[in-house]
Amino acid sequence: MKKIVVIRKHLATLILASFIIKLSVIFVSCNQCKKADELIDSELMIEIPESQLYVRVRGNPEKPIIVNLHGGPGGYSGIDIKLMGPYLEEQFLIAYLDQRGCGKSLSCSDTSMLTVEQYIEDLDIVIDSLKSRYNKQSVNLMGTSWGGMYGFLYMLSHEGKVKSYACIDGKVNSHYQNHSLIDFELSKAKELLQTNISETRKNELENIVSELLRIKNSNFAHFHKDVNWMKHEAPPKLGFNAYFADTSKIISLNDVLQDTSLLKLMKYSKEEYLQVGEKAEIVNRAFRNNPDYNIINIEQDLIKITTPTIIIQGDKDYVVGTGHAELIYDALLGLSDENKELHILPNTGHCPAIESPELLSEILMDFFEKYTN
Repeated sequence: MKKIVVIRKHLATLILASFIIKLSVIFVSCNQCKKADELIDSELMIEIPESQLYVRVRGNPEKPIIVNLHGGPGGYSGIDIKLMGPYLEEQFLIAYLDQRGCGKSLSCSDTSMLTVEQYIEDLDIVIDSLKSRYNKQSVNLMGTSWGGMYGFLYMLSHEGKVKSYACIDGKVNSHYQNHSLIDFELSKAKELLQTNISETRKNELENIVSELLRIKNSNFAHFHKDVNWMKHEAPPKLGFNAYFADTSKIISLNDVLQDTSLLKLMKYSKEEYLQVGEKAEIVNRAFRNNPDYNIINIEQDLIKITTPTIIIQGDKDYVVGTGHAELIYDALLGLSDENKELHILPNTGHCPAIESPELLSEILMDFFEKYTN
């Protein structure tokens, strides 16, 4: 049974080295100035087929390792060092991975390599490399948004390497995700059409309804343009933000570029950081114009998962659909109530690390300490 506590639901969340080390790990820099508390900060480049992946490893090397899977497809991990690192790095060793073609990993213009299957292979190589380098028997995973699905996809074929998993505002059912946002926007538009509005405003809303119905009846084969319109252009016209409950907390591109301390923490120059967006566009377009990705649905496969799992979602997350976390929880039929948890964060959208960082970190700390000790 679900025990509701407030609104949370609990159930049971450079300098390139001159040699290549074991398992194809190339050191880019070894900033391993061990402080008094023995925390490390290292940058690695890990060889994968036809490319290299960047991994920033920070925290306590004597503690369990957590591999961080960013969102997207096309995101980057640097910002997570600021958002999640301060809470987790003293108690764990966090590996911030930039996925193929993303962030500080090498660019990827060959879209045939930008597939779910290749990403799973990439992650397996990274995990084996980290286990070997840091002498770990297993890893823990933490995935946000697309990273939430990425973690489940990996565990469906390599679950024995994962000790525990935190899925944050993730998805497993693309049909639910796509139609949830479309239906929500349709309801908002039709509601506004019932109010006393100008003819111009009426025409705008009717055009939005028409476009949403067109998308809803499409096969989502070439979805990149449509999904960006649904998430970024339509919401402001309908009076909401798909990603944030509190829009004052949005971190814009200019916010990052003007924050020299953040750029230094992430080890980016302004010029390098601008390239992150260009790389993200290539990766996201490749995935979003692939019908296999746009219709992926692993909900029924989750019964196979036996790794302790926590599902966390903001109650105003319209990107994946407000009921997606509970859908995932209910699909984890191979886990007892004691080995799975569901947390719905109040007044929070798709980015709890930005909107509710302390609450999110408290939940993650409790979960990972429980299943890594």
